[in-house]
Amino acid sequence: MRARRRAWVRDYAKNEWRNLKKTGKAWKVERFIALIGVACPSQKNIFPARAAETIKPIIDGGSDARLWDDDDSQHRHSTVYIQLPTPAPANHYRLSVLIIPVPESMPKYQITSRLASNIDQHWRNNPNPPAWHDGYSVSFTIPDKQWITSNYTDSDLIARQNGERKSATWGRGGSFGIRERVRAQLIELAFQQWKRQAYRPYERFAIIAGIAYPYGVKTADPDNAAETVNTILHSGTRIGAWPDVNSQHCRGVAFVRLPNLMTGNHMVRLFVFPVPENFQMAQSIAESSIDAWGEHDRRMR
Repeated sequence: MRARRRAWVRDYAKNEWRNLKKTGKAWKVERFIALIGVACPSQKNIFPARAAETIKPIIDGGSDARLWDDDDSQHRHSTVYIQLPTPAPANHYRLSVLIIPVPESMPKYQITSRLASNIDQHWRNNPNPPAWHDGYSVSFTIPDKQWITSNYTDSDLIARQNGERKSATWGRGGSFGIRERVRAQLIELAFQQWKRQAYRPYERFAIIAGIAYPYGVKTADPDNAAETVNTILHSGTRIGAWPDVNSQHCRGVAFVRLPNLMTGNHMVRLFVFPVPENFQMAQSIAESSIDAWGEHDRRMR
């Protein structure tokens, strides 16, 4: 059923992308940021990055419509999740996808430095910045057995628990209940690693989740790891790193790829930035992109 739902979403998205392309409202890009707005059928504060499972086939539909050559990290530099300001209709969810082109040559756009610089500019206009408004980072090393991505079915997770990359059950949709068990292990693992690191309990913040894969991984989509990252963020609530990860406190989560590790583990590095009360993640991403293109054009002259 999970596979059928994803296939339906991909076909639906492919037709939407193609219609936008025909009417000149969408066009091919080389390197880009996908800014995802999420609305639920209520005004409650939500955690938008939970929509990553649905966004994957929507981005795949854009690939089918030839709007980008590939949706890997070389082309989709980052995927950013925010909450939309108005609710969706009853019994529905609304997803907006804003494609923001960014420079692919020198100076190559990097969301971590660009977003940090933009947030710093916002704080300079604020009369009461926090004592530590430059943010911090924390890292989590995750072994293969506790790594969860949107591509893994329950049977895939069982194979990895047995130390197998592939098995007779690989890719099947049998419901073995293993996902919750692996998630429980990951929650405890992340909690223990939180306790060994310094953090600052900000009231409002934005997060960049950097994903580092094991040695030898060539192409990957960082936001496939949203399930793992979301679990780590909820462990942060448990330890007191923030009051909650809903949109009242977490103003946005961006996923980006980091260089591969030289080991067989995965790593999630969270860059956490405090933000002013009136901070808008979408505005900040757009501003940082415009600044990058301006610098790019000046260097090309």
